[in-house]
Amino acid sequence: MTALLGAAAARAEPPAAARAEPPAAARAEPLAAPSGAATRGAGDTTAFRSGAALPSAPRRAAPEALSRARPEVAWDPAWPRFRVSEYVATGLLAATAFGTLAIPPSEGRWTTVNGLDGSARDALRIRSDRQREMARDASDLLLTLMTNHLAVDALLVTWWGHGRGSVAWEIAMIDVEALALNAALNGVVAGLTSRERPYHAGCAGPEEQQDRDCRGSKRYRSFFSGHSSTAFTAAGLVCSHHARLPLYGGGAPDALACAASLGTAAAVATLRVVSDQHFATDALTGAAVGALTGLGLPWLLHYRGGAPASDAQRGDGVTLSFAPAPLGGYLVGRF
Repeated sequence: MTALLGAAAARAEPPAAARAEPPAAARAEPLAAPSGAATRGAGDTTAFRSGAALPSAPRRAAPEALSRARPEVAWDPAWPRFRVSEYVATGLLAATAFGTLAIPPSEGRWTTVNGLDGSARDALRIRSDRQREMARDASDLLLTLMTNHLAVDALLVTWWGHGRGSVAWEIAMIDVEALALNAALNGVVAGLTSRERPYHAGCAGPEEQQDRDCRGSKRYRSFFSGHSSTAFTAAGLVCSHHARLPLYGGGAPDALACAASLGTAAAVATLRVVSDQHFATDALTGAAVGALTGLGLPWLLHYRGGAPASDAQRGDGVTLSFAPAPLGGYLVGRF
C-alpha cells in the first residue's frame, strides 16, 4: 500500500527542472509575428514587450488653464472712466460741428495756389470726369467702413464677443468724443478760411448749369480735408484701443488692425487729391490733425494713467504706444 501511494505521488509531481521558472528574458519576449503579417492596431498586446509602459492618452487642458491663456479685455483701474464733463464737452463739440455749416462762404478769401499744391495736382489729378467721381465715391466708401469699424470693435467685439459691456461703453464714448472734436475743428477752420477747392476752374457759366459741387458753400471748404482728418482720427482711435486692450486676442492681430487702419486712412487722403476735391496741403493737414486727435485725446484723458497689456497677455510681445511731442507725437511699436 505504501509503495502504491509513493508511486502515485511520483507520477503527480513534475520533475524539479520542469517546476523551475523560465528565464526573465523568455518571459519578457513575446512570440515573434509570422513573416509578412500585417501590423496590428494599438490594442494588440503582442506589439509591446512585457513590462513596457503603454502610451498614455493625450491630456486635455483644464478649463481654468485655458481661461488663463486667453488674454482678458478689462478696463485698467488706473484709466479714468468717461467723466460727466466729457459728456457735456462732447455734446457742445457736436453742436459746434453742426453750427459751422451755417458759416457763409467767402468767395475771394483764399484763392491762391502754392507751388506744392499746383505740382501735386498736376501729377495726381485724374483727367477723366467719370473717374474722378469714382475716386471721390471710393473715398466716401472707405471712410464709411472706417467709422463702422469703430462701432464693430465696441459693440460686436468688446460687448458681444468678450462680454464686456462697460468696456465697450468706454470705447464707444471715447470714439464719439474724438470724432466730435475733429468735426468741430474742421468745421471752424474750413468755414473761416474759405479756401476754394481745386476744381473751381470748371465752375463756369450760369450757376444753375454748374455741377452740384460748384454750388453752395461746399466749394469754399477746401482747407483742411474733412475726409482725411476723420479717417486718421478713426485710425488713431483703432490704434489707441488695440494698443491697450487685446480686442483681437493680443499680439499680431491687434497690431495688424492698427496698421490696416492707418493704410486705409492714407488711401482716403490720397483719393481726395486724386479726385480733385482737395489740394495736397489740405489732405496733409487733415491727416496731421486727425492723427493727433485719434491718438492724443484717448491718451491724454484716459490711457495715460495706465500701462499697456503685459507681454504675457499680448501673446507674442507686440506693443504699441503713443508719445506726445512739442510738434506732434510718435507712435512707438515693438514687434
